[in-house]
Amino acid sequence: MANRKKTRRPRKPQHHLPKVGTPADDAYRLQHSREDLLDFGLTRPKSRAVNWVIGLVALVVLALGAVALIALT
Repeated sequence: MANRKKTRRPRKPQHHLPKVGTPADDAYRLQHSREDLLDFGLTRPKSRAVNWVIGLVALVVLALGAVALIALT
């Protein structure tokens, strides 16, 4: 039986937040507020599969709309 301490995955490093009211906190908040403004409504780059699925669904809806338009005229 394997030793659990040796087989367990290592933890991710913890990034503690700076204390409130310090210059480091102000810089942290400014940086993250700017990132939030730039990335508003966008998916993260990690989710390429989600982007492909959304694009595929959009193409299918457009194709069905074109077929319906042709069929109704």
